[in-house]
Amino acid sequence: MSQVLVTRADRSKILLFQDLYFGKKKVPVATTVKEVVCTICENGLEEGVSVTGKKIGQKMRFFCQYHLPKDI
Repeated sequence: MSQVLVTRADRSKILLFQDLYFGKKKVPVATTVKEVVCTICENGLEEGVSVTGKKIGQKMRFFCQYHLPKDI
């Protein structure tokens, strides 16, 4: 809760404003969603296969439990 005390020029009246709320501008969030599938065989989670992500270079690659590189 915020309060602002305002005095008039003739100082005979004083005003008190209460419950002033200053709203913030809402910023929309832009997101994208893509189903995760294995890079090699394109199996996803719906087949009951686990999928693991690994960053190779600047890109994220996803591998199923059967095609997971040995160096992880």
